[in-house]
Amino acid sequence: MPATITDVAHSAGVSKATVSKFLNGSHYVSVETKAKIAEAISKLGYYPNRVAQGLSLRRSHTIGLVVANISNQFYAELIRGSEEVAAAKGYTLLLASTEGEPTRESGIVKAMRQRQVDGIAFASVRLADREVTALAKDGMHVVLASRHLPDAEVDMVLVDSVRGARLAVDHLIAHGHKRIAYLGGPQSIAQFQDRFKGWSQALEAAGLPTPSELCVSLERMDIEAGFTAAGRLLDLPQPPTALFAATDNLAFGVLKACDSRRYDVPERLAIVGFDNVPFGEISLVPLTSVDGSGLVMGQRAMRLLIDRIESDAEHRPRSEQVRMIIQPTLCIRRSCGCNSVKETIRCVSSTRTN
Repeated sequence: MPATITDVAHSAGVSKATVSKFLNGSHYVSVETKAKIAEAISKLGYYPNRVAQGLSLRRSHTIGLVVANISNQFYAELIRGSEEVAAAKGYTLLLASTEGEPTRESGIVKAMRQRQVDGIAFASVRLADREVTALAKDGMHVVLASRHLPDAEVDMVLVDSVRGARLAVDHLIAHGHKRIAYLGGPQSIAQFQDRFKGWSQALEAAGLPTPSELCVSLERMDIEAGFTAAGRLLDLPQPPTALFAATDNLAFGVLKACDSRRYDVPERLAIVGFDNVPFGEISLVPLTSVDGSGLVMGQRAMRLLIDRIESDAEHRPRSEQVRMIIQPTLCIRRSCGCNSVKETIRCVSSTRTN
């Protein structure tokens, strides 16, 4: 017969209520008592009944995670980080992908609420600030990861996109490039506004122009969209000599376009991406990229969300809204023109002083 919570309490010499607090991650159980309960659980082979716990606490121990595109390696890393933290805390993730379609997000949120998730982490937000705020005010715990809604009253974990873009473009300028293209996502999304801003700020600070024909904002951000956009840029009478892509997926599309045209990278076009996904190290030409810390972002967002969930369950005072900003770094590989160890060291040093 399976061990019960009563068996655990008896073995540990504590009350059922104390075991229950331990299982729910309460901060009100001493370290010594936690050790006794953990030992009893291990000895008895006890498995908590999450369904029963959910009914008594009105919690499902399930968290929704909404991403823009599950096939994008950045989101794969973010999912991995989120799942690591959720599993360690005893939560299950309910994953959904919008595939970049704005109309899907509202339906996904409705479905997750019907499944009584304890909270939702958004790594894809086409909802308006007021809709996300209304969702939170209606009792849903919400955190945004890699999505910035400036006026939404929820916790957010973000990378400093302006600084990341400046790192990328300053690096290309340090190589002597003067015609540097920008390839990004919709200007309706805050982080692409910020990455565009970083591109333009870096060029203006260097006294370089920001011609409109070198600035491309796309609604779709997959490899094929990057491939098509790169073709248009390379066909210009004066094509760019360098390009900053606001996501690695777009950068991979540019690399694919260059390969199809026998257009040498980085000799004729230097490329820097943003996200530093694992595939970048083994792409057609190893990709220089701004590290957007997808794994870390997922971990931190999930910790924030679970802390909110458990604080409310334990009636702890609510802390202020959190804006957690991750500082980016530039991971230099061959696509930007750094071919030798000596050149790489010089470029890293010059980037850090900007």
